[in-house]
Amino acid sequence: MSQRILHVIGSPRGERSRSVKVAQRLIERLAAASPGTEVETLNVCHADLPALTGPVIEGRYALIEGREVADDVRAAWGRIGEAVAHFLSFDCIVFSVPMWNFGIPWQLKQYIDTITQPGMAFRVSESGVEGMGAGKRAILVASGALDIRPDSPTAELDFQVRFMRAWLGFIGITDVHVVHLRPTYGPPDAVEAAMAEAYSSAEALVDDLSRASRV
Repeated sequence: MSQRILHVIGSPRGERSRSVKVAQRLIERLAAASPGTEVETLNVCHADLPALTGPVIEGRYALIEGREVADDVRAAWGRIGEAVAHFLSFDCIVFSVPMWNFGIPWQLKQYIDTITQPGMAFRVSESGVEGMGAGKRAILVASGALDIRPDSPTAELDFQVRFMRAWLGFIGITDVHVVHLRPTYGPPDAVEAAMAEAYSSAEALVDDLSRASRV
C-alpha cells in the first residue's frame, strides 16, 4: 500500500547529521516496502516559517471573532494554515531529532509551535481535545550524546522523546515509534557501534511495520 511520507529534519548539520543518515535509510526501506510511496523532506532549519509575533498572535483572536486585522497579519495566518494542512496531508512523518540541552533544537520547536494551532491541528469540545492527526504514524529517530532511554540511569533527563510523544499525542498521533541513536559523542568505536545499532533497529522496525500492514 502506497503512502505519503514527510521527513522533518530537526538538525542543522546537513549530511553530517547522524540522525538524518539513519532516518534516510529507514525511509528508503519504507518506500521499498510500499511501491508508489511519495517522500518529501522538510528541513525546519532552513524553512521560512512565519514569526509568531505579538501582533500575529493577537490577530488570531481577532480573526476568530470576525474582526478586521492588518493585511500582513492575515497573510501570516494564511501561511500558518498552509503549513498545518501540509503537515496533516502525510500518512507518516519521520522526524530526525537530535537532543540539545536535554530537549529538542529550537528550530524544530518553532515548527511545532507554528503548526499546533486550535481549529487547525486540534480542536476543543465539551468532550475534550481532539487532535486532527488521528490515524497517522510518526517515527522518531532520536539521537544524542546522553543515553536517556527508559532503562538508563539518566532517563529522568529525557525532555526530547517524552516531549515529542506528548506533542504528537496532543494532535492525535498515537502510533509513534522510536529509533534511538546513542551515544553520538565519545570514542569512535562507541559512536560507530551506536550507528550500527540504530541502523539495525530502523531496519527491524520497517520489517515489523511491513508485516503488520500485511496482516
